[in-house]
Amino acid sequence: MGLQQGDLVEEAKLSLAVQSRVQHALYGAVGKDDAWPEALRVLAELFDASFSMLVAAGQGQRDQSFYAAWNHSDEAARAYSEYWWQHDVWLQQGTADGLFVQGNIARGSDIVPLPVFRQSRFYQEYLAPLSTEYLLVSAVSDGSVPGLAPPSHLSFFRRPDQPNFDENDLAIMRWIFPHVVRAFDLHWTTRRLQEQVTLLHRFLDALDFGVVMLDPAARVLYANQGIRAMLADPTSARWLGSLPERVGSHEPLGQLVHACARGQGGGTAFGHTNPKLMALALPVEDPSGLEAGKVQPGACMLLLARHTEAPPAVSDFVMRIFGLSPAEARLLPLLLRGYAPTEIASELGVKISTVRSQLSSIFAKTGSTRQQDLIRLLGSVPQVRSP
Repeated sequence: MGLQQGDLVEEAKLSLAVQSRVQHALYGAVGKDDAWPEALRVLAELFDASFSMLVAAGQGQRDQSFYAAWNHSDEAARAYSEYWWQHDVWLQQGTADGLFVQGNIARGSDIVPLPVFRQSRFYQEYLAPLSTEYLLVSAVSDGSVPGLAPPSHLSFFRRPDQPNFDENDLAIMRWIFPHVVRAFDLHWTTRRLQEQVTLLHRFLDALDFGVVMLDPAARVLYANQGIRAMLADPTSARWLGSLPERVGSHEPLGQLVHACARGQGGGTAFGHTNPKLMALALPVEDPSGLEAGKVQPGACMLLLARHTEAPPAVSDFVMRIFGLSPAEARLLPLLLRGYAPTEIASELGVKISTVRSQLSSIFAKTGSTRQQDLIRLLGSVPQVRSP
């Protein structure tokens, strides 16, 4: 039978305080690139190592290879990445022997005998000036699982005046290894999610109308650049209430947003005879929270635009949701401003019969039965379903 986790802890003689410190450092670095050097420092203390490094090929923060390092200069890291990796006898022999497989742990002296190693250019010209001779290395990932950590290994080094790594050091490495793997995999999963969210925010900031994401309690999770610009404009800000914090039920957008949380999407225009703002609310359904026959509070996507600036952009968005034609979609801003069919025909320069025909089509596609419902709620706005 193999060693269990408890056996490894006992074998490595690690106190509960040390175990806690190691786990806190590793899992505390998840999603934080700049926290990994400190995590390496904590790990290096376990081995009395002079320096340590985490290499994730092609994913470097400092250069092309080194992802994070502790007590290792940028110059030394750059020299290795640009030249010395080609002459690294540990790397060459370990690769030839098939040692760099996830989970493998080895000492440098087990890969290349010390007398042979000391005769190499890699040692004499690169490591000796760094006062480094002994290595303890583990293959953290082989990069075979998409979405998790890329090919990477964790290394610790000791000076020539220190003893070589021993069996207790190997036992410590075996104990910390599962935590290193979990933490680094979580780190890369989180990192990729953060990149996706950042990219989504950039897309939303590029829109020429406002987008707000709200949770079921009407707290603002995200407001794009369009909304921030409206908040800076007093003529629009009066209709936004306390954005970007929370939309209260008593505020101008409150009725629309809180109805949206109950699954009732809709639209409205603010400003009465001189409309200033058009608002559309789309419920975002959470399939995991649905119960048969019961309405569950949900998140809400709120779209806002100044009538004088960006109604075409919002109309295009709604056009895609409802499946409206471009001709039908151009009626929406006018409908939300309370225009009668004759006024719409005059504004657009078309026949009243054309407007009536397009209204009938809009009613059919949105599930509305009369113009007043469409003006008040923009029909029955379909839910945005989560994948």
